[in-house]
Order: sequence, then C-alpha cells, then structure tokens
Amino acid sequence: HSITTMTGGGTAHRDVYCITMAPSSPSNHAAVLSANESSQARHLANSVASWYLATLDPYAPHSQNVELRLRHPVHVVTRCILYGNIGGIEAGGTEDLEALFNDDDAEIKDGGPETLTRRSAARMEAFLASCADALRADDDPHHDEPRELADEDGKDTIIKKTIPRPSATPTRATSTASSSKTPKIHRQIEHGELLHRLDLYCRTLRRIRSIADYSNGTKQLQECIIQCEPKKSIRSRVRLIIQTFLGNVDCVRDVHKTLMSLILKATLEVLAVEIWCEELSTTVDRLASEYEHKVSFGSLAFLSSPDSSVETHLAPLLTKYFEYLQMNWESLVSKCEIERMLRAVLDRDLRFFFKNAVFHSVGHILDVCRDERGFLDNIALPPPWKEGVFGKATGGDGNKDMDAAINSYCSDAALVSQALRDLRREVITVNGQILSPAHNVPELAEYLGQILNSSQMKKSLGETKGSILRNSRRRLKKRVSNYTSDFGLESESDFFSGGESDSSVASKVDVGLVDVLARRLLIAASRTGAGGDAYFVVRDLFGGDEVEVVPHHSSGRVNQGTIEIIVKMTSAIIKSHAKFDIFAKPCGDSDPLIQFHTTTTETLTLQQSVDGSTVLLKEKKTKMTGWKTLAIRPAYYEKITA
Repeated sequence: HSITTMTGGGTAHRDVYCITMAPSSPSNHAAVLSANESSQARHLANSVASWYLATLDPYAPHSQNVELRLRHPVHVVTRCILYGNIGGIEAGGTEDLEALFNDDDAEIKDGGPETLTRRSAARMEAFLASCADALRADDDPHHDEPRELADEDGKDTIIKKTIPRPSATPTRATSTASSSKTPKIHRQIEHGELLHRLDLYCRTLRRIRSIADYSNGTKQLQECIIQCEPKKSIRSRVRLIIQTFLGNVDCVRDVHKTLMSLILKATLEVLAVEIWCEELSTTVDRLASEYEHKVSFGSLAFLSSPDSSVETHLAPLLTKYFEYLQMNWESLVSKCEIERMLRAVLDRDLRFFFKNAVFHSVGHILDVCRDERGFLDNIALPPPWKEGVFGKATGGDGNKDMDAAINSYCSDAALVSQALRDLRREVITVNGQILSPAHNVPELAEYLGQILNSSQMKKSLGETKGSILRNSRRRLKKRVSNYTSDFGLESESDFFSGGESDSSVASKVDVGLVDVLARRLLIAASRTGAGGDAYFVVRDLFGGDEVEVVPHHSSGRVNQGTIEIIVKMTSAIIKSHAKFDIFAKPCGDSDPLIQFHTTTTETLTLQQSVDGSTVLLKEKKTKMTGWKTLAIRPAYYEKITA
C-alpha cells in the first residue's frame, strides 16, 4: 500500500524511472496493426480532417470550431472503429461517413451500446481538448502580427505566421482593415497537423478493436493500450507536444504551466481516464522543472534557440515519460480511478482541510472528528455501475446498467471465487443469526434462504409496534454519552420499523430477494478490507508521508458481525464494518497511533405483495439503488488522568 501521513502531502517522490521489458501476451500481438488495419485508420482520419476543414467557420475561433464542428465526426468515427463494420465503411467510400458527419442527430447503428463507455468518452474528451490547444487563443490584438525572436546569433528574426485560406469566400465584401464591422478571420489548424492527430487517435482505437476481436467479445474493452504502442507512435506523440509547445509559448513565465497542461492532457488520452492522480501531477511537474532548469542558462545567454532546446532537452524527457507510462499504466490507471472516486464523494474544502491538517495528539484528532461528525458520518458512495456519476458519459438506463454489471461480476469465476474466500473470513449475521460459511453461490443462497424464512425471522418481522419502541428505548439507554465509534457499539433503533407489520400475517422472503442478497454479499465482500472505498477514503483524509494506514488484523474473537444484513418489512440493510490502524513510519512492533472504524451501509428498498395470508418481500429498484453511505469514526478512547 502507499505510504501516507497525518500531516498531509502526497505520494512519495520518485527521482528515477525504472524501465523493464514487459512480458508479451496474446493481446500484445493482437494490438500490432496489419497494413490493412493501418490503412483503415488512416482512411477514417483523413475523412474527418477533410470534412472538418471544408465545413469549419473561418470567422469562429479554432477552439470553437473544434467544439462545434469536430466533436461530432470524432464521435462517429470512435463508434465506427470500436463497434462498427470497419471494412464495410472503407469499401463504401466517404459518402456514408459524410452523411453521418452532416447529421448531428443521426442514429448510428453499429451494434454497440447506446453510449460510449465512460473511459472511451474520457479518451475522446482529452483528444478534443488537445486539438483545441493545438493553436493558442488569438484574442490578443497583436497575435496575428509577426513575432520578433532572437536567433542563434542574438539577432532579431521575423517569424511570420500564415493564416490558412478559408474554405469558402465570405459573402459580405470586406471594407477597410479599420472597420469595426469587418469580420475577423481566425487562424485554423492545418490539414497535416490535424490528420496527424486523428491518425494517432484512430490507430489507438483500432488496436483496442483488434484486442476485442481477438477475445471474441468475452472481455470488456481494454481501454488503455499505451503499453502496446510502438516507438514510432511514441515519437509522434512527442513531436506533437513539442510542436504545440513551441507555438503556444512566448515568454519564460508560460513554459512550466503550458508544458504541464499539454503533457497531462496527452496523458489523459493515452490512459483513457478523466482525472490525473497525484503521482502523475508530481511527475509532470518535476519534468517541467527539469526542462526549465536545463534551458534557463542557455536561453538567457542566447546560446540556443527554442527549437534546438526542445530537441536537445525536452524530447528525451518526454520520451522517457511515455516509457514510464508504458511500464506503469496499470497502477497509474488504478490511482487515477481512485482519485476520481475521492473527488466525487468528498467535499473539496473538507478534503483539503484534512489533507493539510497537522494533528498534535489523539485528543486533537478526536476533537476535529467530533466537529466534523456530520460530514464523516454521511459520505455518499455512488454505485460502481453508474457510468455518468464520475464523468461526462451517461450510463443509460440505471436499472439495466445495474443488472448487467452485477451479472457480469457474478459470472466471473475468478472474482466470485475470491469473494467467497473473503466472505469465509468474515462473520456475517442476518438479523442477529450467524450465516454459515459457503463455498459456492448456490450454497450461499441456500443458507441465506434458510435464515430468511426461518421461524425466528418471521417472528422478528411480526413484532408489534409496542415491543419495537420498548426495544429502541432500551438500546438508547445503553449508548455511551462520549464520542465513540459506532463499530461494536451501534444502537440500531430502527432495525425493525414500528407499525410496518401485523403479527397475524405471515411474512415470507421471495426467492428472488434471496438471490439479490447473495449477489450483494459477494459485491460487499469485494468492497471491504484494504481494497475497498473505505480504506482509500481513510487513507486520503488521515494519511500522509510519515504514517501508514493498514487494515486492522484482530487475533481475538469477534463479537459482532463484520457484515450485517438487517431485514425489515420495507427494506434490507447491508452493513460492512472495518477497522484501520495508523502507524508511524517505519512500521514495527509499536502500537498504532490511532484506530479508525468504518461502516459502509447499503439499503435495499423492499415491496410487499400479498398472496392469501402470506406477505412476499421483493426488491424494489429506485433511483438510489446501489448507493452506499460511509461513516468514519475514531475508536473509543478514554482519557486517563494521572
């Protein structure tokens, strides 16, 4: 696990890139494009570039044309390559493609999903952002004038910037240059550069499609294939960044910011992620600083021109950076996805406060957690199958997405096997009854069904309102008045909702609900412990460079279930409990500095259907189905006075 500290800060600083050869695999071989596949990518890239330059508005800024005119054809080509009949498109010429390009509302029948996957959409957005940055915004009144730069001899050299000829002659005659009514013709990207960018983008998509075809659709799209790109593609990406950098930077103060922005956007595209993680940001910041340091003296002394500086110093740094991405893409994508989750679920200001707070003692931490209890007790975790929660891509029908994601997860033999092993390590209770360990999914469903339809369960569901209220008051009296963790000390006054049932009516859990709970248990097992959301949130809020956050390992007997299922007449609640210890670095045999307890709660809404004298309980899907609530509290500590 990453080392983190209570005083804030980020991941550990790495000064050396470690490059080793990646083992080859069948997917790597499938990602090597044949001459025909390369020709297909080139054909589609040329179709988009030609159509765009023929239809753009010369009086609109370049960035506006990218948004209004380039976005739709890029989306069409993305779908065609990932899901369509690529050979048929190439054989049909450009007429069919242009028809789709001209109709923004055209229905693309390619056999794929209704929308792009979240990460495919993220790649496309990053590509369009990079295209928009290809030309600097020319709102500067002197931007179109020739620039004076010092050449290698220190003499002033005029560098003229040409404006591409517009595709259509303006309908209104121009008057004089000083006329305020004369429309301004903006600079636009050249055909060669746009074709180069689109060719790289289409080749990436073609590699993804080749890998998907190789697996015969048995696996999800492998969104990131930077590890499969040949050196020629890497050199092309480096040249594009250098070309854009030279065109966008005029003064020293712009170097660092511009270089970081260009590299990070290129990184989002090749990794197919929406947000860069802290490690990427730190690495790129260090690269930009190193480049500034190398060229600062030469630039000030006029010993080298900008063009020679980037070729000598920047190109090797960028090449090494892309090699770093190729070797570490899996861990970097994982860290970016974690960062995406953290930004979505944590309040920005409070996250900044906790990451930068300096805690002087355990008492100080307890005081801060008490003040922020409302935030720490109610951290909403969106369902993992909702595509539109974290990014711009929508997920379509929520219930369909949920069912498909759960079925996909429960159909993966390796994931299910691991989840069952994790479940056997947990103590699972259903309304207080301990669930027997299961070795397969049917066995798990059978044990759940036995408890849910047992006489003890029926009795609990048939409690009268008076007894429920008495039990609630009895539990409330047991509450500890001081600030404590809810782990092991929970007072569930609403375990059984009053007035929901009648003791004269027998209740029975539907077979479908048993299957739903069994599947949710498998997912709960995969979301707990060191790999779950709770760990990453605790590490983000209370971690830092000087301490390590680790899951707690108890050697004694556990008196309370680490996963609880609480079935009521109108809902079923799944609670996953976990403990995390924070140790000072280096970790040894010392006691933890503090311990945090977490409870992740998911509520399944139930609906009742009466069948004679029996009430059947079934799951009712709502817009909040799959959402969880995470509560974080420090363990209970007593102050001992000397």
